[in-house]
Formats: sequence, structure tokens, C-alpha cells
Amino acid sequence: MQAMFIDVDGTLSSPCYKVNGKFQIGMSDVQWADYCSKYGEDTYEWCRPVMQVKEYAMKAKEKGTKLYVLTTSGTKIETAAKRRFLDRYYAGMFDDIYAVEHDDDKVRFILKKAAELGIEPSDCELVEDTYRILLQTVTEGIKSTHITTILTGGCER
Repeated sequence: MQAMFIDVDGTLSSPCYKVNGKFQIGMSDVQWADYCSKYGEDTYEWCRPVMQVKEYAMKAKEKGTKLYVLTTSGTKIETAAKRRFLDRYYAGMFDDIYAVEHDDDKVRFILKKAAELGIEPSDCELVEDTYRILLQTVTEGIKSTHITTILTGGCER
């Protein structure tokens, strides 16, 4: 594997947001936009890293794999908040951080980046929690890894 792309929400971060004094794992898009506006770069203050994913990525990095964050982000505030989270828990780990506007843009982005790097899609991997996006990677020849595969130790028997 020459390039690994890893999602943030639900993959590198365990979602946890404090709303009206209570913790919750998610909200509607409208509520999310308000939450990001209210908390700015501190939006991910209560989120925690997923250490198994960090370990998985570091093993790949030790073998020479380039590591990239590939996240969906609707606003500059959200992107800045994710960068702060990554700097806090994953400092210096990634070769670059990329944000796309919609989940469905991720596969196209990986294909474009693979071409820029001069590698085949099959030399790329997406680590993600959204099954629908992972199915798109399979059809394009990109290795897909769902976070639960990492958490359970793989699917080989």
C-alpha cells in the first residue's frame, strides 16, 4: 500500500459533543452548522482519538505508506476544528489533510490523488466508517477498510 486515506468523524475521532449540558454523538445538519458556529475551533473538544486506527495507520507508515486525512467538511470553521483535533491527537502523523464538500467526492479525490502520485488505485486504501462510500471504493479498485475491521482485528480467519 502506497497511500492511505483516513476519515475523521467516526474513524479518527470518536464523536462526542456537549449540547445543552448533555453529551451526544450526533445531530442534524442544521444543528451541526449551529454547533460549529458556536464552538468554532473547539467543536471537537469532547471527541477522542480512536487509538486502534492510529496504531493501524502507524504500522502502515512504518512500511512507507503515505498517510492522508480525507474528511468531509462543509465549512471553514469545521475544517479548522478538525485540524485542531488532528494537531492535538495525531501531530505530525499525516503527510497532508484534505477536505471535500460531500462524502461522494472522496472516491473521485482518491483517484485524482493516485494519478498525481503516479500510483494505481489498487495502491490506495480508504479507512472509513461509512459503508456506502467504501462500496464505491471497491468498484474503483481501491482497498476499503471499515473501522470495525480494525477494531475487531481483521476479517481473515
